[in-house]
Order: sequence, then structure tokens, then C-alpha cells
Amino acid sequence: MSDQPAGQLPFRVGFDKQTSEVVVWMTFGAGSKQTTRRRSINSLEALAVTVAEHRHEAFLQQGLADQLTRAGVLYLGADPARLEAAVKALSDPSSTIPVGQILRGTAPAQASG
Repeated sequence: MSDQPAGQLPFRVGFDKQTSEVVVWMTFGAGSKQTTRRRSINSLEALAVTVAEHRHEAFLQQGLADQLTRAGVLYLGADPARLEAAVKALSDPSSTIPVGQILRGTAPAQASG
């Protein structure tokens, strides 16, 4: 079975030569609760439907993200550049800066003692 490189994505796509199917392995969870599911796509038509579904979902998700961004700026007074920086930091596992600090530019509160 040949596999397509997937980097750090929680899925990988390959081809099963014995069954002539495109195979998708999707990983859910983390650690001991991690599980992998396998989905076979057995025709070009089924593959086209699957691609269309994922593109439609991505389109809807992007639309929602855009509307939430606008609402944050309009209703919560967010700075668009800071909001985008906070969103990027949340997607970066190496980021250690608190989201509130990114959004507001303030230093984290010090505990008095």
C-alpha cells in the first residue's frame, strides 16, 4: 500500500492496490485514548462526492470564522491584527504567550504575596 506524506495532519491517504481503493486513516484523541478509523473510497464518483463535502464544510467553517472575527472587532472592540495573532498563537503548539496578553497587549497579572 503506497501512502501520501501527511506531515502533522491527523489523517493520511493511501491506495490499496489489492482492492483498488483510496484509503483514509483518521486519528482521533490523544495518548491512550487515541483511536484510528479507516475509510475506503471505492470509486472515482465516491471520491468526487467526498472532496465536495470537505470543500463545502471548509467553506462554511471559513465563513463562520470570518463572521466571528467581524463580531469580535465590532462588538468586543478587538484589534483585528491582535485577534489574528491570537488565533495563530492558538494554532502554534510552541506558543507560550497568554492569549489575553496577545489580544490586549498587557502583561499577565502578578500574584501578590
